[in-house]
Order: sequence, then C-alpha cells, then structure tokens
Amino acid sequence: MAGVKGRSGTNKGKDKAFADAIRLAVMAEDGPEKKRKLRSIAEKIVDLAVAGESWACQMVADRLDGKPAQESTVTIDDKRDATDWSREELVSFIRDASNGGSGASEAEGRGGEPDSVH
Repeated sequence: MAGVKGRSGTNKGKDKAFADAIRLAVMAEDGPEKKRKLRSIAEKIVDLAVAGESWACQMVADRLDGKPAQESTVTIDDKRDATDWSREELVSFIRDASNGGSGASEAEGRGGEPDSVH
C-alpha cells in the first residue's frame, strides 16, 4: 500500500502468501519424498541455466557462491581554498598548526570571534 505511514513497502515481516504456499508444498512430506521434490526443483533450475535462462544462471550462482556484497563508495570532496574559509577557521587553523595540530577543529566548536594571531 503506497503512502501508508509506518510501512516501507519492502514487505519485511509481513504476510508472504506465495512463499508460504511454496514452503507448504515442498514441506508436505517428510524424508525421501521431500528430498525428491527439492532435488527435482534444483535439477530443473540447473537445466534451465544450462539452456541459457539468465535468471536461472543467476539463481545457481547466488546459491553456490552467495550473492555478491553490495559495494558502496563514499567520496567527500572538501577541497577549499583560503577564500572559502571563515576568519575564525583560518585563525584556528594557524593556531592549531603552530601547536602541531592538523587544522580547523577548534574553530568548528567555537561560536565567538577569535582573538588576534600572535
């Protein structure tokens, strides 16, 4: 349902009627009959993959190798020149650099106007 508050649309933890029906059909018997059904399904999927069905190839690969991890790359481009910096950041940077630090960390936390540089 689109637009329902508190519902993301992913169906996580919700009713999955088709999945439940398949589970019931496969699990209806125990022992050798259940194994036969599962093996028959697996063989059919492998046969379809060999015949060139791309979805079946993907399914076989995912089951044998696992789904590939989703790669995410975050790039932060924070290159600024001196004209982009506030006076407070520049003063803090100079103070921090003279004390052996790495930069404008002090200016970010301070709200007031910095003192003059010595």
